[in-house]
Amino acid sequence: MDASPVVLAGRVLLPCGAERDCLCRLSQADEVYVVIGDAAATVGSRVICHVDGLGVIEASVTAASRGSLRLSVEGSPAHRVRLAMRLAWHRARLDGREDQRGAMRVIPLDPTVDVTLADGTAVAARIADLSATGAALETALRPPVDTALTVGRRRARVVRHTDAGVAVRFVLPLRPQDVSAGIRL
Repeated sequence: MDASPVVLAGRVLLPCGAERDCLCRLSQADEVYVVIGDAAATVGSRVICHVDGLGVIEASVTAASRGSLRLSVEGSPAHRVRLAMRLAWHRARLDGREDQRGAMRVIPLDPTVDVTLADGTAVAARIADLSATGAALETALRPPVDTALTVGRRRARVVRHTDAGVAVRFVLPLRPQDVSAGIRL
């Protein structure tokens, strides 16, 4: 049974170097259908899509017609699993199930960040998603709930453990206008 498609806005970088606004329709984590005004790409060429709410998707063109591209997603199995989880989240919202979190989430273009404990212990982490009030971090470091730490330059506290790491709440929230894919903590 095919899952219901999720349609999200985005931008696509074409092989010619041009960047265009587009609509991306995803039913599964390994294929994207892109609606674009000028589909200047040929079968077999590589493109990069930045899809709002999903992040960056590298893909190769499997079919091209005037105004649309069908893309085969490239990436590791872990990347596909993360993409499938994000698609499931969007489907849940489309089905009327509300997100329990109170703030809009983004996935940074550069998700790498250093996490430092009060004792100076530092490890690299990956930001799975981020909002004005906190972030989900993929990291081997799993300090106890309520532990104070620094995420990049932002002070935070651990609020829960996740399968891949921890979720933190910032001591001082970010300004909503600063919460974008280009953010660096």
